[in-house]
Amino acid sequence: MIQGEASPEEQRIAEKWIAGSSANRKIFENYKGLLLLTGKKQISYDTDKAWAKLRQRIASADHSPAPVNTASKRRRQIVRYVSVSGIAAMLLLAIGLFTVLNQKPEILQFSSIESVSGQFRFPDGSSAVLNANSSVNYPEWFAGHTREISIFGEAFFEISHDAGKPFIVHASGLDIRVVGTSFSVDADPGADFVKVIVNTGKVLVYPSGVDPEKATASGRLLEAGEMATYSRESGQIVKGVNDNLNFLSWKTGILIFKETRLSEVFKALESKYRVSFISSNPDLLNQRLTARFEKESLDQVLETLSLIFNAEFEIQESKVLVR
Repeated sequence: MIQGEASPEEQRIAEKWIAGSSANRKIFENYKGLLLLTGKKQISYDTDKAWAKLRQRIASADHSPAPVNTASKRRRQIVRYVSVSGIAAMLLLAIGLFTVLNQKPEILQFSSIESVSGQFRFPDGSSAVLNANSSVNYPEWFAGHTREISIFGEAFFEISHDAGKPFIVHASGLDIRVVGTSFSVDADPGADFVKVIVNTGKVLVYPSGVDPEKATASGRLLEAGEMATYSRESGQIVKGVNDNLNFLSWKTGILIFKETRLSEVFKALESKYRVSFISSNPDLLNQRLTARFEKESLDQVLETLSLIFNAEFEIQESKVLVR
């Protein structure tokens, strides 16, 4: 009846039984509530005991001292049988529902080790592309009223729209709450800052652990073209405009520079190629570059810079020495 699976005759009989007394209605409401629970509470049932108790309560509620003839008594027994069977089915369905809802989804991990990953899809259809040495933890399915994952490293997300079930990214002390949008997150576990840049739509960023109802007051709302930098040490969030044309260069493979200081060029190269530039020449860092690099390797880029600025570059493992 609750699930809409009863026949018209069963529906009529059940409704008549429910309307027969307040006790009958209370029994129905109790088991209706049982069926519709979301499974957040862990409850175990002795089904034999529950069934015996239910039959006893129905029998007591249905008992009447008034005399009845044999025909009416037989009809009453039929009604009682149908009613009991229907409620028993609801009880068994409710118990089965609890078994399913009380199962916790397994936490899985997707990682990208040496290179940028391909597009990875979450259970809801949202997707992510991970930079090298990055990973995401996510549930086998999204239970409850939110879709929550954790990011370690750098990734670009495209979130499927679901206004009733917001998507939350946990990023090393910072939470990012979205409904449907695309954005990048840089949350390297060893870095002092977490960076969020919005490509389309809007996101709300706030420190982890904040009450969701107070998140708007304590966080920052970012729109397309804006960014936020979160300090792990101070817990402060600084909002600003994203003027970095190359914030997705690790994903697209394209670097664009327009009269850009070499100090900023080196930062972009560090992000894309996962290296660190070390320079002792401040005059060189103030030089400006206008160029576009797409499929070039780090060696090819450094060769171009060497010709333009008459500088020397030496790669030592993950470091680039500039002379």
